[in-house]
Amino acid sequence: MNWIAGLTVLLCLSFGVSVPLPAQTDAIRDDFRRYGFARYEGCDMHLLPSGREKMADMLCSIENARFYVHAEYYKLWNDSTGRAFLDALARSARRGVKVRVVYDAFGNSGKKPGVTKEFVEKYRRQGVEMYAFDPMRFPYINHALHRLHRKMVIVDGVMVYTGGMNVADYYVNGRPEIGAWRDMHARLTGPIVDGYESLFAKMWYRLTRERLDSVAYSMAGCRSYADGRFGADLASRGCEAYVVDRKPGRESRAIRQSYISCLDHARRRVRILNPYIIPTRSVRKALHRALERGVEVEILLSRKGDHAISETSTAREVYSLVRRGARVWLYEGGFHHDKILIVDDSVCSVGTANLDARSLAFDYEVNAYYFSPGMCRELNDYYEGEIKGSRLLTRDNWKAMYTRRQRRMGWWLKGLRGIL
Repeated sequence: MNWIAGLTVLLCLSFGVSVPLPAQTDAIRDDFRRYGFARYEGCDMHLLPSGREKMADMLCSIENARFYVHAEYYKLWNDSTGRAFLDALARSARRGVKVRVVYDAFGNSGKKPGVTKEFVEKYRRQGVEMYAFDPMRFPYINHALHRLHRKMVIVDGVMVYTGGMNVADYYVNGRPEIGAWRDMHARLTGPIVDGYESLFAKMWYRLTRERLDSVAYSMAGCRSYADGRFGADLASRGCEAYVVDRKPGRESRAIRQSYISCLDHARRRVRILNPYIIPTRSVRKALHRALERGVEVEILLSRKGDHAISETSTAREVYSLVRRGARVWLYEGGFHHDKILIVDDSVCSVGTANLDARSLAFDYEVNAYYFSPGMCRELNDYYEGEIKGSRLLTRDNWKAMYTRRQRRMGWWLKGLRGIL
């Protein structure tokens, strides 16, 4: 932050005036640059707030790919949605498009429609290069941590699809036990695509020892044609964006740092949509600091969880935030799997990271941060629409919303928050 912005903040605080939004966004920018997060100008983001919209838009782009498609998924199931996705990739491969796919071995194992060797070989024979990240081998416990939780599809270096949705039927049709599946994906365009391409190239090299860092696999190398669907958006809404990725090692704290920076520099309101609110200690303290400063902290999550342990742990955590002054909305129309953050209507994020230890301290993750009031408005509109199907959690209805067993289980699980 320069000395003029600093003086402005000091004078505003002295006279009891709220800090202007540009001052807090400058502070977040300074933190992001200090942490070394990749910065891009002239970027855009188109929201895809349902599985059907995401799949329709993404499959259309895959069918029209000219050079290559790169995909990474935590879950890529052998069901109707997974086969439709891979069939589209195979058709592109037969047209001469280079297709590369990475899927997490743990996320695609078990009794569910798993990705078997026969399934992989079927699509390899059709030109789809498929590799598993960290296959499960004895002793299996060694593979439990540091899973590939990212979700992204890059088409021709021109666009990337990313967000909370994997590729499986229930992301489109929901689940009988919890109802409709609510989630947010986004189509990102502009130079930010290069940041995602770099992440994929590093993962691909790790698995295959094939380097993809030539100009042929960057946005600059694929601008020999212009996609009319995105040209107008880039001209009118291009803005500043950052790619924040978490991976074991040097960038292991990146996602936590980005959340803490946004929470610490928020001045008016923070809105969070996330399925699991079981943050690490540092993020929890940042939430507490924001509440102590009088920031409106709003959280929207599902009344029902997709796992009993995460549901009860999240319930206990959000109730403690309610007691500190947070507003927590419990969605009752299904399961919300979004990973969205909106800060002071000026900075927003859509990505793959949950607010739990798995995403904040163990798994491979990636979030996109946009400094754009316009995109914040779109996400706020979505947020406010989802509140209509939600109930506000209060001290008075806490016991009515959660059973005694759930409340007790949440209390006993407090000691495991660092690994859940």
